[in-house]
Amino acid sequence: MAMKLEMGYQKNKTVIWRVIYLILALAYFAYFIYVCWYDIMGALALVVMTACVVVYLIYAFIRDHYGDSIYDDICEPCGIAFQRSWFVLKWFVYLGLVAAVIIILYIYTTPPKYEQLISAFGMVVFILISILLSKHPFDIKWRPVLWGLTLQILCGLFILTNQYGRGAFEWLADQIITLQNYANYGSEFLFGENYLDHQFAFQVLPIIIFYTAIVSILYYYGVMQFLISKLAWILQVTMKTSAPESLNAAANIFIGNLESPVMIRPFLIDMTKSELFAVLTCGFATISGGLIAVYNHIGINISHIISASLMSAPAALAIAKIMYPETERCKFKTQKEMDSKIPKVSDTNVIAAASYGAIIGVSLVRAIAVCLMVFVGILAFVNAVFMWIGEMAGFHGLTFEFMCSYLFMPLAWLMGTPWSDCRVVAELIGIRAFVNEIIAFGYMKEIMDGNIDGVSLTPRGEVIATYTLCGFTTISDIGIMVGGLSAMVPQLRDDLSEMAVRALIAGTLANFMTACTAGILWEDVGVSTMNASLPLNATEVPW
Repeated sequence: MAMKLEMGYQKNKTVIWRVIYLILALAYFAYFIYVCWYDIMGALALVVMTACVVVYLIYAFIRDHYGDSIYDDICEPCGIAFQRSWFVLKWFVYLGLVAAVIIILYIYTTPPKYEQLISAFGMVVFILISILLSKHPFDIKWRPVLWGLTLQILCGLFILTNQYGRGAFEWLADQIITLQNYANYGSEFLFGENYLDHQFAFQVLPIIIFYTAIVSILYYYGVMQFLISKLAWILQVTMKTSAPESLNAAANIFIGNLESPVMIRPFLIDMTKSELFAVLTCGFATISGGLIAVYNHIGINISHIISASLMSAPAALAIAKIMYPETERCKFKTQKEMDSKIPKVSDTNVIAAASYGAIIGVSLVRAIAVCLMVFVGILAFVNAVFMWIGEMAGFHGLTFEFMCSYLFMPLAWLMGTPWSDCRVVAELIGIRAFVNEIIAFGYMKEIMDGNIDGVSLTPRGEVIATYTLCGFTTISDIGIMVGGLSAMVPQLRDDLSEMAVRALIAGTLANFMTACTAGILWEDVGVSTMNASLPLNATEVPW
């Protein structure tokens, strides 16, 4: 009997599982219709997730059944014809693109204010600085530069000036915060009911581990690969950057600057110096998704953090292609040339994927905790030395922050910062460059809470500072990036070391370009970049 059942099951296995899937799908859609009828606003997250799944399933069905024929019969012939006519068509495309951006900017920034004009001037200045620092200034190809800046501006228009775009990112930020808060149950179980007595160590850092585990699960199910590959395709088609550097830039929007190169690890050894430079620059210019928990705890509005990372990715590629233009032949120009070497998911099941993500998160937490402990102490020591030197000469209040506030004032002004805020923003730039971006955000939070006498920021200065600080452009990050990539490809250690400082400057300029874009487009609509008040300053971290 058992043998007959087994044979019957094997014979009708496909039909049985299709029936089961159909029943489950019908049950789900019945539930979905009911909850939408019962409370559509309360089910908004479910509606968004369901829509995303349905769109993906439709896309997957078309790709699997008709994808090859669509590509062979439509996409490839059209692409070849377009390339043949590109020499003539490019002028119409570029002029149309420039005209469209100008018209849109005119609509959303009319009449332009003084600070917005300064931000636009700052973008030009930062591009000129990039050209002056270029490795091969006469070999610059302007297509990736123009498209990179255009994509950055288009992202900014959608996020900063469009009420639906702004609302979508604020909603996304709320969902991320809600998801991360579930990590508190694990923290309370492990550390006890009084775990909030050491809030940063026992609440914030465990959230990072929780986040990396969630990302690993999404990798296991292919969600992250799908999102990253589609964004990479947009960058590749528009900017004409190679497939590996486009994939790395897209990955940096979601994951860390060392996790992203893992996706293109098989290609690193064969990448050109310009491509490696782009990998370094994108790593410096964007933030790790795991740090969203830290910034949220400090009190930063993480919708701005997410949008800054999204806007910085194309800007980083654009600046990278100015400061280190491509002079070699790329071996992996298209996605098809990469497919055979892309590493597949190795986890056996979802539990293994979550465990692997948690282990990765532990290493990230360890690095953050150690760096914070060391750099807070170093900053306090440096300030004590400067104050001692100043007091011996009768000058009180000489600190590292005070010196940076004058040194970087021109950069703050070029980004469109109101003159009254330039010293404060310059101070934050210095702390970020020489100490740590987390400390800089913490110091900004103290200023916004009014905990530092005589120091304040206007809403515009607050926004520009937030977009400026969103990057891993601390001097110590050079060692982290070069060390991490050298561990993957030891043969490239010398090349990576040679271009690391230039890449750090490029990443910093990309952040400044993002801040300029925010300065051009942002208008005060009463939305702060800060969340709930938490005590924090530059030399003391009482988490």
